[in-house]
Amino acid sequence: MSARQAKTVSARKAVAELESVKRISLPLCCGLPQTLMEALVAEHDRLRGLEIISGLQIAYPFLDESLGNAFTFRTWQCSPAIRHLVAAGRVKYVPMRQGDAVGVFGPGGVWPVGAVLLQTSPPDENGDLSLGVSIGHTLPLARTAGLVMAEVNRRMPRVGGRASINLAEVDLVVESDRPLLEFPAGGRPGPKEEAIGRYAAGLIPDEATLQIGLGAIPDAILDALSGKRDLRFFGMGIDRMVDLIESGVVASDGRPVLTATEMLGTRKLFDFINKNPLVRGLPLPETINPRVVGGIPRFCSILSAIELDLSGQVNAETIKGRQFSAVGGSFDFLEGALFSEGGRSIIALISTTPDEKISRIVARLPAGSAVTTPRHSVQYVVTEYGVAELWGRSLTERAEALIAVAHPDFRDGLREQAGL
Repeated sequence: MSARQAKTVSARKAVAELESVKRISLPLCCGLPQTLMEALVAEHDRLRGLEIISGLQIAYPFLDESLGNAFTFRTWQCSPAIRHLVAAGRVKYVPMRQGDAVGVFGPGGVWPVGAVLLQTSPPDENGDLSLGVSIGHTLPLARTAGLVMAEVNRRMPRVGGRASINLAEVDLVVESDRPLLEFPAGGRPGPKEEAIGRYAAGLIPDEATLQIGLGAIPDAILDALSGKRDLRFFGMGIDRMVDLIESGVVASDGRPVLTATEMLGTRKLFDFINKNPLVRGLPLPETINPRVVGGIPRFCSILSAIELDLSGQVNAETIKGRQFSAVGGSFDFLEGALFSEGGRSIIALISTTPDEKISRIVARLPAGSAVTTPRHSVQYVVTEYGVAELWGRSLTERAEALIAVAHPDFRDGLREQAGL
């Protein structure tokens, strides 16, 4: 790529360059460039028809009702804030693996982006700008996009690894000095989550590399790891990992113990990752990729589910046929864990809905349900009642194992429906 001439401009002048662009890419969550986004929203009439692509966001100002239908959003995630817009057509949910984002939205993809918006740290002595909390798809797409604009925020942490872009690869710079958007943890785990945490932790060996998401169950699992040793974390950084790293359960060989492409947390996490040699940032193709994950010994993937049937099919996306969540990076990590030497793939869920009136382990997935994970790829299922190992089990053995970890009130009904 030939060197560009990074020019410092106002946010308004920067977004004016998007008038001839059809599609732009944004970073995820805490990486949203707020100053550029405010200018884009302010100029929505001039930019009407622009399509925005990205994944999970903390805020969706570009979809505010006051903007009418100025922008559409094409995404591989489906958060509560935008579920109602999927049916309306303003949000175009694509049922795809997050690891495919660079291919789908790159130059040879189905929906190539014309511009990439970044949020970075200030440049170092070599002119390198760290993408800090959101590297993901953004860095590789910026390397091939026709227009790259960076909001250079003094408060963006600098993360080591392959997490930077050089000023020579940027067209426009907008300077800012403002707090990053934060992704605070949810409520404390309850007794059911704590039970799941203990069972799941029992499956995780010492010296494991762990991929885990957000929520009460992941927090409970992390809480239950206090007796482990030489752990590492991979994929995403969250606040709770800071406590575990500082408690000494991680490896002490001097190599990074947190390797992530996205950081979803608060100032606590941001301060920890800044210039920390224990932290390594990598772009999406080097993290959410089963070929990469499969090469990591003892890789353990912890995933959630909405429901699963007695054959082991997992629905993590739909409720009554309506899009509720997404594939995200789940299948990339699950498949990688199966390839990993000594790796383990764990589906963790509470056995019923919160009111305990509906079992989340069902005889058959309802019509219209998405099959996020096929039955042949499921290894362990954990509920508050124990662990069901499905790997290498027959259909009858799978059903029996899953019924044993279902809520007691539903076990007889499940046995009857399964003909057991």
